[in-house]
Amino acid sequence: MTLRKLCDGLYADTDGTNGGNYGAIVLEDEVVMVDAGMIHHKSREAKEFLERETKLPILKLIFTHAHSDHVFGAQAFEPVSLIASAPMRKRCEENLKTDWKRENLLKNYAEVRDERPELWQGLQDLSIRLPDIVFKTYIFLGNNEEISVKLLGGHTAGSSTIISHPHDAIFIGDLVFSGQFPYGGDPTCDPDRWIMALEEVLNLGLETIIPGHGPVCGPSELEVYMQALMDLRANVEDATSSGMTIEEFIKEEMIPPEISLGAERFAERTLTHWFQFYG
Repeated sequence: MTLRKLCDGLYADTDGTNGGNYGAIVLEDEVVMVDAGMIHHKSREAKEFLERETKLPILKLIFTHAHSDHVFGAQAFEPVSLIASAPMRKRCEENLKTDWKRENLLKNYAEVRDERPELWQGLQDLSIRLPDIVFKTYIFLGNNEEISVKLLGGHTAGSSTIISHPHDAIFIGDLVFSGQFPYGGDPTCDPDRWIMALEEVLNLGLETIIPGHGPVCGPSELEVYMQALMDLRANVEDATSSGMTIEEFIKEEMIPPEISLGAERFAERTLTHWFQFYG
């Protein structure tokens, strides 16, 4: 179990062994989860730990966006209210008719059966439920509105951030891949909105930023990351205007060094979308 206490009432799992980062905010009378990881058998360990640690029930789970590595672990926290933005819920509805159909899931993940046996095991009895509390722009949680959730878009059309005001902390989801090259290949990804979202968060001056992937960071790291995405965008715009290919782009080392780590994993898919977006 890799969930750890960041400070009193704030927990996060940034280990990466259970898909995307996820965490928990402890309120006066309940625990609110933020995302759920990917492997529900592993996420259940986090639920059991939190209930023992806090002596409080987990009543709500907020999704930052609809990607499987943040969603598939949700059944571990049942019974729980699932909260999401309207675009995120819409994406889940679409996925349940296509990629998330059981036969398609098993087919798509068959190649990692031996490499990731825990994930494969989790898929065998995976149950996906649609969010039942949906918001358009904002939602506030807690007796004193200690938690504010806002739809920002960018990484996906449904990407939202979750602020825990007593902790001066934000769960920013996949708007930040801390110290890494981001996945920006979602068909609804809007790089311009993504950068604007980061600028909005940066202006809040929050002390603790819990990313969707990678270690917890702060405002200085966020500023570096935002600038790297701006540089990447500028390079893509130059490349598309000059007719450069994605292969040439990568070969010419036009990926900013601050986010070059892990580029071999996501660069092709991300750049394919960004080249189309700006081309």
